[in-house]
Amino acid sequence: MAGADCEKAAVPSGAVFGTREGMEIATWPPTMARGVTGCQRVWYGQRARPEAMQVLATYYYEGGRVRRLVGQVPNGAAYDCQYSGGVLDNTKSQNPGQCPRAPDVEPGS
Repeated sequence: MAGADCEKAAVPSGAVFGTREGMEIATWPPTMARGVTGCQRVWYGQRARPEAMQVLATYYYEGGRVRRLVGQVPNGAAYDCQYSGGVLDNTKSQNPGQCPRAPDVEPGS
């Protein structure tokens, strides 16, 4: 199961560093293939101190479709986005206003 070991507390070696909306981030695993079942985690913080980075979001995929996205806006609200059939399920999601559209977070998008 690709990406099944993504639920790590600390940024693992092999993670890819980048920038998102002005924040330094790390992503593990670095890429997710189309059709994958597994998960991917993103941390934020100082790239120079990966051991101190905090979890931003964890994406869970099944057959290449996002099923769940869990995380917390830095200094803000937590969210738990539930998806079904490629569409956000507002009734099952916590803080759905923070949730992206499924096509925007699916592998290969």
